[in-house]
Amino acid sequence: MRWLSVLLALGLSTLPLPAAAAPEVHTVGPGQVLGKIAKRYHVSIEAICAANGISRREKLRPGQKLLIPDADDKDGSRAAEEQNQTGPSETPRPSGALQELDLDGGQHAYYYEPTGPGRLGMKPILVYLHGRGGHPEEDCKRWAPVARHLGWLVCPSGPSAYGTGRAWDNNWLSAHQITMAAIQGLRSRYGRRVQLYGNTLVGFSEGAYAAMNVGVREPHTFNRWLILAANTRYWGGPGLEALDTARERVRRVYLITGQHDEVVDGTRQVEQWLRKARVTTRVSIPKDMGHELALDRKPFLYSQALRWLNGAEGSKSPHRDESEETASR
Repeated sequence: MRWLSVLLALGLSTLPLPAAAAPEVHTVGPGQVLGKIAKRYHVSIEAICAANGISRREKLRPGQKLLIPDADDKDGSRAAEEQNQTGPSETPRPSGALQELDLDGGQHAYYYEPTGPGRLGMKPILVYLHGRGGHPEEDCKRWAPVARHLGWLVCPSGPSAYGTGRAWDNNWLSAHQITMAAIQGLRSRYGRRVQLYGNTLVGFSEGAYAAMNVGVREPHTFNRWLILAANTRYWGGPGLEALDTARERVRRVYLITGQHDEVVDGTRQVEQWLRKARVTTRVSIPKDMGHELALDRKPFLYSQALRWLNGAEGSKSPHRDESEETASR
């Protein structure tokens, strides 16, 4: 063991660790599917999907290049990170900070990237449409703690100034244009990390009016809605006609309105319309709320609503001692 003592004396005991294996690139052949490719490389389908920003239901095409994660890269996040860092220089790097997206026509939206496992793979979007006089930048920060783990959080800004905030001018067409532009802008910037269909749309007050009308006209993009302070006045005849067409695609709707909000009776009627259209719906009427977005003092209320919308069947509903609640189909 004298040679080991000499090495220690010379300070050579710390040897460099071998570098992690670089992800392998697989070229898809005719008829190949994700399952066979994953089996060949002894990795999971989910890891390949996360590394390449694709869905497991996506049809592969011959000649397509797939990044194959190392066996130790269980969720594919390391391979996705490497691909992101070595990709085009204009591709943004993952960030935990609130960011801004410039849209056509001088409009803009604020957004957060997803957090948690698989954040560099394809993730759904939650779009929040603010109320009249709302502050989309600050509202996005308020939603972040309860929404970012679900995917992208996007907060478009209304086109007009209203006091110190922004407004939609009771113009859902404008909200529709800005909302869809924000999704397309995010997709252009981040590629397949951004899910285009099966997303969640949230709106409060004037934003609820916008969300209800955008939702029935874009049910493929938004098949889950969280409507805060819903009212019958937000859907006229054309809105109900659109609901009749959209109902097969809308998966779930959650309505939250304070018991002291003057639109509470309208919310109950909206729930009846959704029930008649056979849309799975849940309603929460907190006894200690008025016309407000109570994210700061009741984050649990909104967190559980989002979990239910995203299929957490076992998630608890808000306590009955603070809300009147019904679930219907």
